[in-house]
Amino acid sequence: MKQKKNAPSPAPVNRPRKLYVTRTIEFNAAHRLFNPEFSEEKNREIYGKCTNAHGHGHNYLLEITLGGIMDPETGFLFDLKELKAILEDEVMARFDHRHLNHDVAELKGLVPTTEVLAIVIWDILEEQFQNIDNREISLQAVKIHETGKNSVSYLGE
Repeated sequence: MKQKKNAPSPAPVNRPRKLYVTRTIEFNAAHRLFNPEFSEEKNREIYGKCTNAHGHGHNYLLEITLGGIMDPETGFLFDLKELKAILEDEVMARFDHRHLNHDVAELKGLVPTTEVLAIVIWDILEEQFQNIDNREISLQAVKIHETGKNSVSYLGE
């Protein structure tokens, strides 16, 4: 096999490079879209069938993206076993098989839309990652798929 002339040599892997790693989890939860400041009629007008008095459920798909500089010794940006444990402790334990209006303290007094849920999950996880003393690792994105057709991304802005 012939080598191309003037082909650039591969850059060393051990030089600092920014990488992004995404972990996906699924959780199931119910909610009712209802703003107590609005009349029943206005809630129905805005939220439609999603304001059903008993709520409705979703199989949420959550993607968490971290960014930072890879550890040249391990080849990892972040230990995915540790990320899995954080997501189980901070997301699954808090939201899975819960009624978001009644069972989740962080959503008390809020209309638990997927947009609000993305921000709340960001805030919970951001605090966790700020407490990890590890090379410039930061939360980059929280993306929640509410259905196969609808998703919300929050980038901390």
